Amino acid sequence: MIALHWLVAFGIFTAFGVGLYMTDIPGITPEKIRLINWHKWLGVTLFLLISLRLFVKLSNKSPKYPAHWGHRSIFLAKAGHVVLYLMMFAVPILGYLNSLTAGYPVVWFGVIPLPVIIGKDPHLKELFHELHEWFAWGLMILVAGHILMALKHHYLNREGILGRMIPGMRVE
Repeated sequence: MIALHWLVAFGIFTAFGVGLYMTDIPGITPEKIRLINWHKWLGVTLFLLISLRLFVKLSNKSPKYPAHWGHRSIFLAKAGHVVLYLMMFAVPILGYLNSLTAGYPVVWFGVIPLPVIIGKDPHLKELFHELHEWFAWGLMILVAGHILMALKHHYLNREGILGRMIPGMRVE
C-alpha cells in the first residue's frame, strides 16, 4: 500500500507537470504530440494503479486513527480521502473523454487501444477539456491539503502520522 501511495503520488505530479508543459507548447509539434501521448498513457496507468490501490484499501483493514481524535476529525479525514479518490478517478476519465470527443482514440503505450465509447464532438470536447483542466487543478489543491494535514498532524500535533507512509521514518 505504501509503494502504491508513492507511485500514484509521483504519477499525479508528473502527469500534472507534463500537462502544464505540453499545453504551453504553441501549435502542433512532434514534441507536443509525444508529450500528449505520454500524458494519456500516464493517465491510463494512474487510473489502473488507483483502481488497484482502492481494491487493496477496501480488502484490508486500515490503520486506526489516533485514539484522541474525535468523531469530527475522523469524519473529515475519511471525507477528505473519499474526495481525493473521486478526483483521482475523475481526472483521467475526463481526459479520456476529452481525447475521444476530439477524435483521438487512446492507445495505451501505442499498443493497447482503449474502447471508443463516444465519438468526435467539438462541443463536448470543449466541455470535457475544461472539466479535465478544472478537476486537475482541484485535485492538486486537494493533494496540497492532504500534504499539509499530514505535516500538521505529524509535526504540530506530534502524532507520527508520516511514519505510517514513509518507510524508515520513526513513529513517535
